[in-house]
Amino acid sequence: MPSIDFEDLLAQADQLRDNARVDEAVLAYKEIAEMATDKHETFFKARALHSAGLSATDSVLDQESSYYRDALTFFTAAEALYRTLDDHKMLGALFRDIASCSDNAADYSRAVTYYQKATEILEPTDYFGELAATYGQLGLHFYKLGQFKEAEAFVDRALQIFKKEPTAGYLRATTLITGAKIKFKLGQLEQSRDWAEESMSWFRADHDGHIYSQYQTQLYGLLAGIYRELGEDKQFAESYQHYWQSLKDFDPLAVKVLERDLQRLAL
Repeated sequence: MPSIDFEDLLAQADQLRDNARVDEAVLAYKEIAEMATDKHETFFKARALHSAGLSATDSVLDQESSYYRDALTFFTAAEALYRTLDDHKMLGALFRDIASCSDNAADYSRAVTYYQKATEILEPTDYFGELAATYGQLGLHFYKLGQFKEAEAFVDRALQIFKKEPTAGYLRATTLITGAKIKFKLGQLEQSRDWAEESMSWFRADHDGHIYSQYQTQLYGLLAGIYRELGEDKQFAESYQHYWQSLKDFDPLAVKVLERDLQRLAL
């Protein structure tokens, strides 16, 4: 019986998630998890369940959402497997992702609990990229609460830690999106634009087939708002057009989550 190429299957499912094809991605990850039956395949099973939770998170609008319940179920199953592997790096990342999912649902008490768990498990390690990303997500947490100075401090801390792990480009690029949103709300429009453009540059680069459509779309929307405030009309029109063209291929609930997050800029 031929061996299963789990890395390839996960990469295919990742593309669905990158393109906000939430239901298709969740199904693909569940099928991968069901294939991973041998003990030496436990890590792939955990990754698939973890990623299914991440994909479901993209459609979470509130605590009553079925996607929220599904995401937490997937995350719980992944946690049990990571614990059998004693994988502190992935446990830390998982706890951060549970916190971020809870933030999407406005379940802020759960979010705080899991951010604490993530930092506690990552602080004693040298997994600087994961730790920095966790502080970056804490910045997003406080941004959503309207506490912009606190949010700024966490993002600044994250960017300092990223210097210890320069290969963590993806995690740093996602943190720059958060930083750009915070700087926008603080009226630091040039810095907001610079960070958003730097993040876009990373996501538009060649990453072995990963397109990161969802992040690019989020950035087009963010940049449209920044360019409008700066009076850069040509860049605003181009970014706005890219944003709306990209949304048509996404799952409807994922579009609502993206639009809700961009509307926070105007509040």
